[in-house]
Amino acid sequence: MALPQVSTPTYELTVPSSGEKVSYRPFLVKEEKILMMAMESGDTTGMTKAMKDIITSCTDGEVDTKDLAPYDLEYFFLQLRGKSVGETIEISAPRPPNFTGCCKESTDEDVCKFTINLEDIKVDTTKVIKPEIELTKEIGVKMRYPQLDTIQKYTGPDGQMKTSGVFEMIIECIDYIWNDDEIHQAQDHTKKEMNTFLDSLNTKQFKNIQDFFEGMPRVKHDVDWVCPHCTKSNTLTLQGIDAFFG
Repeated sequence: MALPQVSTPTYELTVPSSGEKVSYRPFLVKEEKILMMAMESGDTTGMTKAMKDIITSCTDGEVDTKDLAPYDLEYFFLQLRGKSVGETIEISAPRPPNFTGCCKESTDEDVCKFTINLEDIKVDTTKVIKPEIELTKEIGVKMRYPQLDTIQKYTGPDGQMKTSGVFEMIIECIDYIWNDDEIHQAQDHTKKEMNTFLDSLNTKQFKNIQDFFEGMPRVKHDVDWVCPHCTKSNTLTLQGIDAFFG
């Protein structure tokens, strides 16, 4: 006689970048094991792959993670985690850099613990810049947001991206270049040709492209970081998926 199968509920969420509604189920023990192994390894690339694989499994392949902006992926996974493990998470955060010297006992090693409801985490898309960027009256570029693993690839251990990495990422994120009615697909041109194109831009034109990336939303949540010694508080903004697994 076959063993019984436990029924799994389904939920619906709205993808922040597109407004599309998608259905998903909570992840199961077999998928949670993949996630835990990725987290234990401390490998951000492995963690990102695990997140993508789990989202694909929990949507029965209906969601292509390649179509998700980084903030879509972060938001989707946090909501998925909430329905799978529980809506609340416990994290510890170090003292914010801008909150020092509140009392004689304060040190850089101080931490504050928080209980966060994942359903309270939102994505603000009001500052998103349109991907079609006009450089001159005749020439423009159509951009796309980088994949989360692309960002990780060009980000150093200190969390910063070198100038060379910025240029590399921008080139990867150019969908096409238009010149009047002519479209030049980026994939049809060499990296050297794309670099030459970027090098030909003036500072203002290049800034317009940078603004597109700087306007990219992240999952964010503000908490009150309270000093464990004097109980004075300061606002701490948790940002990005890593902040919610501290």
